[in-house]
Amino acid sequence: MAGEGEGQRRLERIGGGRLHGGVCAGLAEYTGIDVALLRLGAIALVLVGGAGITLYLAAWLLIPARGSDRSIAERVWAARHDRPVRVYAATLLALLIVAASPHAVVVGALLVGVFLLWQADAQRARSA
Repeated sequence: MAGEGEGQRRLERIGGGRLHGGVCAGLAEYTGIDVALLRLGAIALVLVGGAGITLYLAAWLLIPARGSDRSIAERVWAARHDRPVRVYAATLLALLIVAASPHAVVVGALLVGVFLLWQADAQRARSA
């Protein structure tokens, strides 16, 4: 497990690049819960109302892959000044996913909050 030598566990996606993103396997290793139970829970959340899709995609974006220092979201955020077109494309994709989700209002409110924090950060950087 990553970080064992340091005495600290780290949540990572495991086995990405196949048909799944490795989120459940990473959570299973981190928590000690059987991966099959986590996968069944994710499938149940998808079938019961669609929240599983939104939560899985959010975890896939926010949890770094094994061997990576940063998550996909962190890499996109870090590149926002160098490659703004990619950031805008990623934002548009996130908005489309949210719009298709039954939890669009809650997730949309979170995205608006993130956008406002992003704008405040950019404004602080300009004034500094």
